[in-house]
Amino acid sequence: MTVRLTIDGAPCDARLGESLVDAITRAGGAIPHVCYHPQLGAIQTCDTCMVELNGELVRACATAVVDGMTVGAASARARAAQVEAFDRILSNHLLYCTVCDNNNGNCTVHNTTKLLAIEHQRIPFQSKPYQVDDSNPFYRYDPDQCVLCGRCVEACQNVEVNETLSINWEDPNPRVLWDGGSTIQESSCVSCGHCVTVCPCNALMEKSMLGHAGFFTSLKKSTLKGMIDVVKGIEPETGYGTILQVSEAEHAMREHRIRRTKTVCTYCGVGCSFDIWTKDRHILKVAPEHGPANGISTCVKGKFGWDFVNSTDRLTTPLIREGAVFRAASWDEALSLVASRLASIKTESGGDAIGFISSSKCTNEESYLMQKLARAVIGTNNVDNCSRYCQAPATMGLFRTVGYGGDSGSITDVEQADLILIIGSNTAESHPVIATRVKSSHKRDGQKLIVFDLREHEMARRADLFLHPQSGNRPLLAECNHALSAGQRPRTRRVP
Repeated sequence: MTVRLTIDGAPCDARLGESLVDAITRAGGAIPHVCYHPQLGAIQTCDTCMVELNGELVRACATAVVDGMTVGAASARARAAQVEAFDRILSNHLLYCTVCDNNNGNCTVHNTTKLLAIEHQRIPFQSKPYQVDDSNPFYRYDPDQCVLCGRCVEACQNVEVNETLSINWEDPNPRVLWDGGSTIQESSCVSCGHCVTVCPCNALMEKSMLGHAGFFTSLKKSTLKGMIDVVKGIEPETGYGTILQVSEAEHAMREHRIRRTKTVCTYCGVGCSFDIWTKDRHILKVAPEHGPANGISTCVKGKFGWDFVNSTDRLTTPLIREGAVFRAASWDEALSLVASRLASIKTESGGDAIGFISSSKCTNEESYLMQKLARAVIGTNNVDNCSRYCQAPATMGLFRTVGYGGDSGSITDVEQADLILIIGSNTAESHPVIATRVKSSHKRDGQKLIVFDLREHEMARRADLFLHPQSGNRPLLAECNHALSAGQRPRTRRVP
């Protein structure tokens, strides 16, 4: 339902019940928000989105739109509250954008400093008494750069639902904690990358970015420290405005060598999409925020499992077997050999003597070309795909139940369902992003979860009812049917 409200004197339309910060942003207003993320909701830790509503200061992220609102997002009182809140944030962050690998136009702290025209910090930066945690092979955490916004905690607790991250606000020097204080590598972290994706600054960063994204960031640490000291030394005289202009000029230079390519993950069939950041042939990072199927969500494979691209173990030259050994060959020689051997087999034994298998990691277009080669060139229908083998049971089950051998609903349907029934699938391992949707709805919305499986995996441990089926064990099915027909939430139990 569309309603009418007034923002800084200008009337605009919004959706009833949506977040006020979203309505202001969509209307073209520039409102700061550090802890708020559209896919995380209101966290309410930063207070930078304060606005004036009917004479009172409220958080725009936690205020729902109603008809007839009069909002002052850029009023003097609202702007003063926003600046005061952001001052507290900067006291936790050493601002040195000119030599930061995260200065690629997407740093929320950098952009908010510019938006609020901050020239000097009223509250000086306070270093935290903790070391950088680089124990994880894929990303590192720098407490001195952490603004304690809570985005990473929210993503871990209620999106990924791995429930590893937390912040002890009673600590004199709070920081993000992994399992209450473990190193990242020793914790229950599954390296899904949600926390890194939503971090509004450079506190959580991919190791593949460090020393590669910027023009100066590959310098020795001692040299970089000296450059940072220079930046902080001139800040009292020049203000942040001049420093940000230098950093934005350097960011513009980066745009000429950093490429962003949209692609779809090939690890499973969920259909996660993301932008791949590359510099030359070096992959800097995977940025998933705009994927229609996954949003901010990734698994360890999709977010970090691409080091094979530049692996030194990859074959870069065709090899031809001669006896018991292989020799290097040119592409022309190798392709000519394959073509001649296929032609000779077809002549001697017919096209059906040849079979083709297309990898499930290929795109639909590549698989189409493979079957075209098989049918139109070789003259055989012997073409297959490994997906047929692993999906055959599910396909048959879907045909028998819903009359269609594929997904009959959307990922949103999975999130909104009252009951999820998982049969013979280790969803958290095989399709982690789908598992996050089930885990989140189960935790936050009371969704019922029943798991039939031979293994007691993560989804089974989370289930309201976990049934361990045995051959011909019809009483278990009857028990499940009875619970469902009675409309009751089954107690957690495990049946041997």
